[in-house]
Amino acid sequence: MSELAAEAPLGVVLRTTPLRESDLLVTLYTDTHGRVSAVARGARKSKRRFAGALSLLVLGRYQLGRRPRGELWGLESADVVREWTQLSADVVAVAHASYVAELVGALLPAEAPEPHALEIIVALWDALAAGGPSPGALRAVEFALLDLAGHRPAIDHCAACSRTELDVGAVFDPQRGGAICSTCAARSRNAGVRQLDPATRAYLHAVVELGTPLAARAVDTDPRFTTAERTAGRDAMVAMVGSLVGKPLRSLEYLAKLGAAGRRAKE
Repeated sequence: MSELAAEAPLGVVLRTTPLRESDLLVTLYTDTHGRVSAVARGARKSKRRFAGALSLLVLGRYQLGRRPRGELWGLESADVVREWTQLSADVVAVAHASYVAELVGALLPAEAPEPHALEIIVALWDALAAGGPSPGALRAVEFALLDLAGHRPAIDHCAACSRTELDVGAVFDPQRGGAICSTCAARSRNAGVRQLDPATRAYLHAVVELGTPLAARAVDTDPRFTTAERTAGRDAMVAMVGSLVGKPLRSLEYLAKLGAAGRRAKE
């Protein structure tokens, strides 16, 4: 790694967009600047300055420089620190990584650094490398990123009144902050509201207790939970994400298509 790269922010690429004939508009998440947008001049023609660091599943050092005018940064060079590009052959693993990148870009504000966000992304990539795609790992990442964004869903108490009696008649209301007790449920008439039975809540609680994406893989095979309960937990978290982002996430749509294709293949 060059001396210049060693002084540069540590980060990951969230998205790249072609710009003019040879440039790229790169959205990064870095430890010192948070989410930034930068122009990588000539990146589509010359790869040498960026050393393979402008793709998903790469942790790199990114040398940034402010442009004299405008709000975009300039991306001068980049070096790879670690990479997980061996996962690129697994379309589901790439879809999981893409979802988390899109989630970071949508939930965390621009230029408000939160170093723990990088740890969460890398932890997911490590979990993918260790054992492949895992719904439990994704749920752990969703909880962690929603927590960083200040919107961690309530699952142990009513988000409206703080009561802990949630075993009968509770619902999950993403617009009101998560679990809603039977007394408060009458006011939950928003899109995305769904029943929250004790087993689904136990599944979500298990994900939170396990904490890391690698550890949360265990809920995928935990005999306490049925496929329906895992699906209900996933749908609740996706509804929470959707209510905050306010628009469809392309990566989620792609994951849904992959899931549907997998189910058809088993029929």
